[in-house]
Amino acid sequence: MLRERGITVLQELCVAIEAGHVRLGNGARVACDAPVLAFGTSAPRWLGSSGLALDVQGFIATGRTLQSTSHPQVFAAGDVASRADAPRPRSGVYAVRAGPPLAHNLRRAVGGGDLRPYRPQARSLNLLSSADGRALLAWGPWSAYGRWVWRWKDRIDRAFIASYAVAPAGFSPAAGR
Repeated sequence: MLRERGITVLQELCVAIEAGHVRLGNGARVACDAPVLAFGTSAPRWLGSSGLALDVQGFIATGRTLQSTSHPQVFAAGDVASRADAPRPRSGVYAVRAGPPLAHNLRRAVGGGDLRPYRPQARSLNLLSSADGRALLAWGPWSAYGRWVWRWKDRIDRAFIASYAVAPAGFSPAAGR
């Protein structure tokens, strides 16, 4: 998809963006009109002085119930946390899926009751729109690209957004009003 659009991906670290080019860590200068830089996620700096147990990348280390491994009264999920017992790549899919178990365990921690372990799926489906009615799909080692992938992505995205819709007061889906 990137080659088709004349986009070159460079793995080298960019150390400067200058007029008409970027300067790379190996000393090379690459001419370009519109550089786009991609960064991975990083943990917020304040976590380093929080006293919480952190993983090697600085994210809050949590266990099966999404509690901090050092402070059981602290719960964390998503982009700020890392499962010590089940590490996964940084992905919005894992963050979104951790939401309901996190909410359940927070209610139980406040109101009493057993906490429920959260078991993240082994891999996630990644769908990326290419803004032309096509999308790229990645699932483990398998990938695909095309209009059918975009239609699937669109259906998944619309269902996800609709799941958060709140009906107006007085509206009854069964009655249609």
